[in-house]
Amino acid sequence: MYIGIHMTSKNISITEEVYNKLMKIKRENESFSELFLRLLNIQKINIEKTFGAWKLSKREKTEIWDDISNRSGRSWEKSELGDINDNS
Repeated sequence: MYIGIHMTSKNISITEEVYNKLMKIKRENESFSELFLRLLNIQKINIEKTFGAWKLSKREKTEIWDDISNRSGRSWEKSELGDINDNS
């Protein structure tokens, strides 16, 4: 039985400055895709740690949620971010 996995790839353009900075943090034998996934995971963890750190009014929470949910590129769901529209 043959199971084929086809992974698509995309080309992106970055400046030499960005490339050099990425090379400084890229681990040996780590692909750029793996590096980007690692950096995105770190960003996600850092963002999740900040939820609930500030006392916001209901209006502020609604404005933030509206801004996040209206951004293009990713479909956000409240369950992924926690309930930022609680009753406080």
